[in-house]
Amino acid sequence: MINKKIVNLAIPIIFLNLIFIGGVSYGASLPRTSGTTPMTYIVMDGVIDEDEWSYADWKVGFYLDIDDVGNPPDTDGMNYMYLGEDADDLYIGLDLCSDQTGGTTGEWIGAWLITNNRTFTDVATWASYVDNGTESFLHDVENDKVYPYFLNTSGGGVGYFPKSDNQYTAIHGSIEGNYTLLDQSGLQPTFNMTSVPYNSDHRVQVDFSIDMKDYYTYFKELHANATVKVRISTYGKVNTTITDNEITVWYSNGTMDVNDPSQTYSINTGTSLVYDSEDFNAGNLTSDNKIQFSFIANHSSPFKIQLEYLTFAIFPLDINTKGGALSNPYSSINNYQIEWGFGPSFNSNASDHRMYEIKIPKSELEHYDSDADLGIIIGGYGTMSFANKNYWAFSQKNNSIREEKSDNYWYFNMSGLILPPGAGSGNILLIIIPVVITVIGIVAVASIILIKKRQK
Repeated sequence: MINKKIVNLAIPIIFLNLIFIGGVSYGASLPRTSGTTPMTYIVMDGVIDEDEWSYADWKVGFYLDIDDVGNPPDTDGMNYMYLGEDADDLYIGLDLCSDQTGGTTGEWIGAWLITNNRTFTDVATWASYVDNGTESFLHDVENDKVYPYFLNTSGGGVGYFPKSDNQYTAIHGSIEGNYTLLDQSGLQPTFNMTSVPYNSDHRVQVDFSIDMKDYYTYFKELHANATVKVRISTYGKVNTTITDNEITVWYSNGTMDVNDPSQTYSINTGTSLVYDSEDFNAGNLTSDNKIQFSFIANHSSPFKIQLEYLTFAIFPLDINTKGGALSNPYSSINNYQIEWGFGPSFNSNASDHRMYEIKIPKSELEHYDSDADLGIIIGGYGTMSFANKNYWAFSQKNNSIREEKSDNYWYFNMSGLILPPGAGSGNILLIIIPVVITVIGIVAVASIILIKKRQK
């Protein structure tokens, strides 16, 4: 069965040298020397044909110890990744011999790349290099589309406090204190707004402008655009009972109407501390994702509003983590071709299994350096997975997709190496490497396969 999709993707491939790491073993590797010959023979049909991939820079075999008990007929065994490139595209082939379940329910596939020797140890740094040395590809196989970062649900919000005096302006009246007094510590003075004469009364108006992007450390625009609603909450009192005390949320066009009941709500007018809260949907955000609101209070004589705290909870769409398999399911690559199939292959002719062929235009890989080592992690689900996990992965981190750490990637030289004597053009070099594997306290020696190096 062949299923195909042109959305546009590409990723590298590798040859083997086996090292067992938890659920994964990796086979020894030697590259070919060219890197410039077009991948002429590949037919993008979702079937891994060994002859078609004969111009790949790398073929890498890796052993997966997967949940063959919970997900039969999936089985432990060798799987293969091919990596190749030409002047225009990067190619990835995945021959997942262990994945012997043909359905696509819940299935996804991903690859994370380092294209110019970037190093990083945390999510924020990794994200800052996206499209500038790091790339990510995620495809929702079940629905045949780029993997969505968010779900269409919102399970809860996170409360925040003002973080700068630049987020508010006194229009009428004066302010005593600064933004640090608006948190919930309780052991500090109140944030005070004191009235001034206004027409025949006294008035307070303090305008707030809160940028959603200020409360995210990476992918700020993406997260801010996913805001569903904002909850504004106050805990405060007035030094004397007053006539009116309200919060008005501005429209998205930067105007407000204090007489619009859908935009205005009353808060405490008395002298005892009271908690007030109201929700406003994302339609009130400006085009640059700011929520603007005003404290407006009136009385016939002078007064002072005393706030113990002001919070706003941001309720975003839920991140599509697939139950924790993906912490940051961001796909920087949106222009690619991916095809998948289910059947036998050169590497495993005995049983049908999942195969992928992926082609990514190098125009999607900003700052791609073919002379630098290409870093790669691959992973997915469908239904093959590690035991007690909902994904499988091939990385240097045991049983894990940790794209935020550059040490977790496998690295492959795409510019080629000098072949050993006797391994001339067209020859295949096979290397058998003994590997010690410890499984549940039992030490076994595994013969690890093969390194193929092809020269053109």
